[in-house]
Amino acid sequence: MTDSRPDPLRIPGGLVLDSGRTLTIRPITPASKPLIAAAMARLSPESIRRRFHAPRRELSELELHRLTALDGWNQYALGACAPDAAGTLEGVAVARFARTAPDGDTAEIAITVVDALQRHGIGTALLLQIVEAAVARGIRRLHAGVLPDNAPVIALLRGLAPWARWRRDGYGLMAEIPLLEPVATSAVR
Repeated sequence: MTDSRPDPLRIPGGLVLDSGRTLTIRPITPASKPLIAAAMARLSPESIRRRFHAPRRELSELELHRLTALDGWNQYALGACAPDAAGTLEGVAVARFARTAPDGDTAEIAITVVDALQRHGIGTALLLQIVEAAVARGIRRLHAGVLPDNAPVIALLRGLAPWARWRRDGYGLMAEIPLLEPVATSAVR
């Protein structure tokens, strides 16, 4: 019997920023741990709070494992990386989804971009690719937990999915985004 699930390692090329810097987009794997840990160290306290909804300094080994040991079906993530000025590869962004139930049709999404490269379209590009991957894997609804003061992510989600339903969720907001099948790379709906 042939597995009809998409190959989690087949992702299109990269992303060229206005500055001319090229970012490589690739699936997150356990080998990504050092890049993610180093990128976490380059996030401002505000970016960390907005992403994790709490202050913190670093990710534990267990958290790094959970963020990188993905099955490609129920949990999937893409990372953006590029050489720094010295030529060393550095992670600069991650977008992920995780199904809320195994083989279910709803998933939570999250996006993180290092401060130095925020507002350059990286989050938008990764979100579009994550949505495409989610739809290819049978996901029909996305949830995004957002702090009410995270204006950049709220604007990103409202711009790409103006039909999303927003509600209060404890101390934050929850965007519920229905997806239609199939989705083009250039549009969420």
